[in-house]
Amino acid sequence: MSGTVADMKKDTLRETVYAFNNTDTVATYDIDMDVWHPNRVKMASIVCEVLPFDRAEKLSILDLGVGTGYLSQKIIEMFPHAKIVAVDAAELMMDKAKLRLKDRLGQVTFQISTFQELPDKINTISGLDAVVSSFAIHHLYREEKLRLFQYIHSKLKPHGWFVNCDVFKTADAVLEARFRRLHHQGIQERTRKIKRQEKTLDQISSELTDKEKKDGDHLLFLADDLQLLAESGFRTAECFWKEYREAVYGGIK
Repeated sequence: MSGTVADMKKDTLRETVYAFNNTDTVATYDIDMDVWHPNRVKMASIVCEVLPFDRAEKLSILDLGVGTGYLSQKIIEMFPHAKIVAVDAAELMMDKAKLRLKDRLGQVTFQISTFQELPDKINTISGLDAVVSSFAIHHLYREEKLRLFQYIHSKLKPHGWFVNCDVFKTADAVLEARFRRLHHQGIQERTRKIKRQEKTLDQISSELTDKEKKDGDHLLFLADDLQLLAESGFRTAECFWKEYREAVYGGIK
């Protein structure tokens, strides 16, 4: 990798961490997610449904990009004896997660780390039953995602599960444009209903474009994500649920 490309990726990484580690973003994150990604509720429920464990099991789970703790909370509600290692690079987001999970802090270990730093920072855990993530891994470049999937595979026990809720892009330009339009229309409606604000579709499109750039989004095709899982050693790579540009997918070791 050339120095120029490496420096550019480091700059993007710093910008991504900064985008999620400021008080304004943290203060409005959950309500913003209700506007941008209303399927988050459905997607979290699918994660809990697809994991083939009994409620009484003492599971060991890694949550990558814990954010405000939404997915970890849902997992603990479904599997009340689970122990979770919650990872995020944004310390302010993690503080919000600690508040959300305040009644379950004895079950959650919090670790500050970027995904790129994981192999060095969090290298003592092993034998995980599951690794989960929600709306976080799409910030990685393709080769970074491959390394993360390889790390995940190495930390899972045999037959362990990886399940990821995320966004992706569509290969067909006509479908991509249509899916984006539908997304923008949904945001317009929810902005009116939840935030009591009126915005044109052009405003929403411009705001989302700026947000994707600021957040450091690097969306792949869903088929590429599944291929990367296969390349990482997962014996099964599957999409469990999909709607337009959002999916719940993963693999079994």
